[in-house]
Amino acid sequence: MADRTRIDQLLNMAWNTRSTARTLGIVNQILEIAPNTIEALIIKADNTEDPSARERILLRALYAFEKPDSCSPDDKDLLFYVVNQRLAFTMFYANKFPEALTFCEAALTSRAAQENEEAQDNNGELKSLWYRIMLELEEWQKVLAETMRDEERNLAWAYSRLLAAYMLAPDKERVKGVCANMFWDALILAPDVPFYMLGYLPEPDETDGEEAQENFDFAVMYYDTISVSEEFLRWFTRGVILFGLLSQRFDEKEREYLLDVLDTLGGYEEYERMSSIILESDDAAIIEMLAANKCLGD
Repeated sequence: MADRTRIDQLLNMAWNTRSTARTLGIVNQILEIAPNTIEALIIKADNTEDPSARERILLRALYAFEKPDSCSPDDKDLLFYVVNQRLAFTMFYANKFPEALTFCEAALTSRAAQENEEAQDNNGELKSLWYRIMLELEEWQKVLAETMRDEERNLAWAYSRLLAAYMLAPDKERVKGVCANMFWDALILAPDVPFYMLGYLPEPDETDGEEAQENFDFAVMYYDTISVSEEFLRWFTRGVILFGLLSQRFDEKEREYLLDVLDTLGGYEEYERMSSIILESDDAAIIEMLAANKCLGD
């Protein structure tokens, strides 16, 4: 009991210490007393920069669930979720995608079995990662099936559904109308995201707000997916430039260049037609008009 009390005191100190060196020092004290303390291993992993070392620490934490006194029974479900969540991200950024999918799905299954505030807060980001890993593995059919069942209409859902539908289409020309609607649905959720993906907008700073940073972070995670095929990238870029020109997102010099690009991509006539219809309006109204006029659908 004395050891447990001391460990809890040290854990509290570790969570509330801002110095990485100090935190690691406290964590190492805990692991000297009780080498299988899962919470201490999580803190150590969070403060370890080397990806390979972080992976080893988290795997050690995962194996520690089989050991007695590795955590409080009341905390076991949450800690299991946290360890698998961190392993999923660690494996993803190490390009170990099958392993990342395994840990991601373990975390999501754990989350579904519990009603925990911290788990709820992190679940959206984990769900985005889940879709992102499946896209990396080209699990198009699974992605499309899951998005059809998914009730969360967020960015990961929208972009994953779009990519899967496009890649599964046996005849791209026949289904572009369906995919175009999906494109406009994704765009209306966060109009700046595809501009971050294509490098047309710089990284937001502190003055741009939390939502802008979240949109940028999503774009960074997903930007590789739009290069899944040259045909998709050209079609996607055409839609982004069309909307960008009509919503006045580019300066005069950029407009001249991007009009030429749009012409190359086959969207200049569409731009001329829509620019005579759309005069001044907000993003949502422009996107609704583009969708209503079946833009990007041919």
